[in-house]
Amino acid sequence: MTIYLDIVFLENIVLNYIIILSTALISKSTINIKRILLSSMIGGIFAILNYIVNLNLFASIIVKISISLIMIIIAFKSYNIRKIVRQLIFFYLVSFTFGGIAFMLLFFINPNSIIVKDNHFVGTYPMKIAVLAGGVGFIIISLVTKIIKDRIAKKLMICELEIFYNGKTRKIKTMLDTGNLLKEPISKADVVIVEKESLEGIISKDLLEDMTDILQGKFIEDESIHSYKFKLIPFSSLGNDNGLLVGFKPDYIKVYGEEECVRDDVLVGIYDGKLSRTNMYTSLIGLNVLNNSKKVKEIV
Repeated sequence: MTIYLDIVFLENIVLNYIIILSTALISKSTINIKRILLSSMIGGIFAILNYIVNLNLFASIIVKISISLIMIIIAFKSYNIRKIVRQLIFFYLVSFTFGGIAFMLLFFINPNSIIVKDNHFVGTYPMKIAVLAGGVGFIIISLVTKIIKDRIAKKLMICELEIFYNGKTRKIKTMLDTGNLLKEPISKADVVIVEKESLEGIISKDLLEDMTDILQGKFIEDESIHSYKFKLIPFSSLGNDNGLLVGFKPDYIKVYGEEECVRDDVLVGIYDGKLSRTNMYTSLIGLNVLNNSKKVKEIV
């Protein structure tokens, strides 16, 4: 089989350019066209040398990794080790994905181009196949990356909240709401918003059902209401500029996330409604609740 080194060089420049550009987009690295082109040319030169010089397996792996590192450093002007490793992982992920997709497309479109060399399948990839594989690979990797990031974000945003009050506890699912900056206006205490159904067992069920009457200032026959020392917490939200929540002060709360957060100076606002349509969580906490956490020993 005749190999034209000039064609190999040009094809590798184009393929390397697509791979590095895709790596930059997926890893959200700075894109510099000139640097990416220079990096692609270095990869093309290595591809030619790979045909000329026969290296053993171990030496070949070391050289390939070294060339990849040089290409990454040149393309992205990276000097931070963690950033380089991250970009290198994406570079190989994109490369393997593109290679697999190109081989699959070649198998379906032009199987006669696939030959066996040294007990390995080898494909002579036309430029159209390579470019098409690059586009399909970029779309697939982008979708997979987005799904993984969304799942990680969702996992970090949803955690457990435990409320301790008068010797009773209640553990519920909570969501970290970056827009929740609600504070009680007089004491300036942070407020955790909890669905009233989730507070059964801590607060009398009859009182929870009378939240509307409490807000309206109506007389409540249950005398235990005085032991809760309820507070009225004003709030504003989309479509409700002058809302009120009934709140109370728990002994303390615990938030079980990446680190355990303990607070004894927050208020619990009782929400008469649903916070999540799917019941994934039944309470909301703000970043300010986590940022001012106390040590467990201090609470005990």
